[in-house]
Amino acid sequence: MERDTLEPLTRATQAMAKHRTPSDVLQEIVEQAARCLPEFEHVSVSRIREDRHLETLAVTTDLARQFDRVQSEARGGPCVEAGKLDEVVLVNDARHEQRWPAYIRRALPLGLRSQLGIMLFSDSRGAICLNLHSTTTEQIDGGSVGVAEHFAVQAGAALGHVESADQLKTAIGTRTVIGTAIGLLMERHGIGKEAAFNYLLRDSSTSNRKIRLVAQELVQDKEDAVARERDDDR
Repeated sequence: MERDTLEPLTRATQAMAKHRTPSDVLQEIVEQAARCLPEFEHVSVSRIREDRHLETLAVTTDLARQFDRVQSEARGGPCVEAGKLDEVVLVNDARHEQRWPAYIRRALPLGLRSQLGIMLFSDSRGAICLNLHSTTTEQIDGGSVGVAEHFAVQAGAALGHVESADQLKTAIGTRTVIGTAIGLLMERHGIGKEAAFNYLLRDSSTSNRKIRLVAQELVQDKEDAVARERDDDR
């Protein structure tokens, strides 16, 4: 990842960590997401409940709130899917999107062109997801998806710090493995956190795989190596 991308992410992480209440952190998350990913003009954070309704927790624009409402009424869409699967859900060129027809049918007249949904973490009340909507960009490149994944790790951690202890018992999910992989790379190569994430992102881009899968492979390789060493010592 280029320095001009890393620096906004670093500033975003610092800004989110300064707040001490969930509402303040949530608002900071959407505002920093808009700064780090300017191709998405309308950002929201929403809680997806068991009945697939969305509760909007923070927005950058009124249109972001409208997209949330439409998705909630349709009970399906990128955010709902991200909350269910704990995966990045991407919509490129919404005019040709075949999934979630009830949502897309109503989102297109609002101007939706592309969207990205990504889970921050889940608790007893449902999954909390970041919604990134664009009304100008039809194709989202892999670099932006990588930035969004990294941002989600930091945002989930910032929000988790201000949540109650019982909510923190629920793990962030597969995003934890990204942090583990970054730690392995820092130790292996004697590099900093930003350089380690840059390494992951380059590998993800080169191999055309999600950064989560690259991280999982690194962690699994380490676990396999430790297991082999134990077997050799027996």
